[in-house]
Amino acid sequence: MKHIYYLLFLLPAIALAQNIKTKKDKILFDDKEVAILKQSGNTYIFESIDGKPQFTATYKSLSEGTTNIYQWLEMENADKTKSTEIPYEVLITSFSPSKITIKLLAEKYGLITSGGIDTQKVKDFFNQDREKLSMQYTQTIVAAKEDAKINKAEFDAKIGKVRPSVKKDGTIVTGGELGTNIIGKATHTAYDPFNKNDFMFFTDLDGTLVAKAKITDNFAKTTVVTLFNGDTFSFNAKRSFGPSDAFIYFKEVVEQLVARDYVLGHQAKAYNVNLHKEKVAVAKGKSASIYNQKGYVIDEKGTKLVGTITAEFEPLDVNETGKTEVFETIDTFGKNVSVKYKNEKGKERSTTFSAKDNITFARINADGTETRFVGMKVKGDAMKKLSNAMSLGFNNAYFYEVLFEEKGNQVLIDPIKNDIFVIKLKNAPEGQMIDARNNAKLSAQLSEYLSDCKPLVKEINDNVFDLKNYENLINIVKEYNICK
Repeated sequence: MKHIYYLLFLLPAIALAQNIKTKKDKILFDDKEVAILKQSGNTYIFESIDGKPQFTATYKSLSEGTTNIYQWLEMENADKTKSTEIPYEVLITSFSPSKITIKLLAEKYGLITSGGIDTQKVKDFFNQDREKLSMQYTQTIVAAKEDAKINKAEFDAKIGKVRPSVKKDGTIVTGGELGTNIIGKATHTAYDPFNKNDFMFFTDLDGTLVAKAKITDNFAKTTVVTLFNGDTFSFNAKRSFGPSDAFIYFKEVVEQLVARDYVLGHQAKAYNVNLHKEKVAVAKGKSASIYNQKGYVIDEKGTKLVGTITAEFEPLDVNETGKTEVFETIDTFGKNVSVKYKNEKGKERSTTFSAKDNITFARINADGTETRFVGMKVKGDAMKKLSNAMSLGFNNAYFYEVLFEEKGNQVLIDPIKNDIFVIKLKNAPEGQMIDARNNAKLSAQLSEYLSDCKPLVKEINDNVFDLKNYENLINIVKEYNICK
């Protein structure tokens, strides 16, 4: 019987409910005779202990190439009026196909017990509808063979189009053995059959290591290739590797690369550039910054420029690290806004404005609403980078998003940190920041900022307001407007 014995080594040892033995034609459970087993080729004939036939089990198998094995049992009742198929499952660590079959029929289906063959279980077993495994497996293999033909045709077409070849010195060319169009170089280090590390290397015209390869199974000549983008694939080479004619083995690897659309030359560089562009696009989509969105800028003279705006509030997280904190010595994020617009002659222009110049800009949202930002310096700016004090003449002005405005007095929020607010009075040169400091410290500063409204100042000093709640900040501005 052509069972696949090597699969048994992969199975854990399973404690048996009974100690199964076969002695001549007898099946023994814990040394007790429970049934009779006769064999004819791959067919097992099961009889009760009195010699009456009960059912047969025939081992069947199909293979797809040398890898996928399909195994099942074709079962027939005693008078051959009913049949069914069940998967051939190995439930016992054993080299005996008969014991494997007995264990399966006894433990999973209950056909054989310590009391003998259970005739009622046998009857119920053959009355149950089951999937036709032989048909399913055959269809799977036929489909796989058709796929293999298509894959082989695609492989040959791609190889035929490029006709890659490798010279004895490792130079990789297109156009066959006489080709002169160089696309890369293949090299290798010392080959040790017992060392499974990468030892073959394939570089392109830019010096990029496009692929590295190793042999993980010398018998099957299984070659594992790792690409510059981290992808891997494996294939079984047609010949063994030899340092004296390594170029022949190299050619097989290059053909596998070409079949997967890796054609060396300058491809990796272009791939990396495009990949970076894609990462940047994804990072921009996730960022709180504004990139090339519809909007406008109102400059210090009140001139409104309508077009597309860009304002970076945080670094791009291109590599998806989750880190967008500002660590640069000079913090420029949130300090500038650029606008692309057309002038009165229809010519496209691009201008950048600084928050220190009291600039207002707005993003026009998809629903037609606007999100406005105002540039300003802020008092109590403890959370912003102190490094700015050492740069560009102490320019510590940033853009803040407008949450509320009444009579020119505003409540704003940091575009990145949603727990940092600003109250800005129309006639004040700076805003007052409400940050992570405790309420007492914030109340003292805010009282000073709103000092010309005595009743409101008293309530702030009495800690009537939780200054971490932006709705309270809006109420403070509303009450200030009434007070004034």
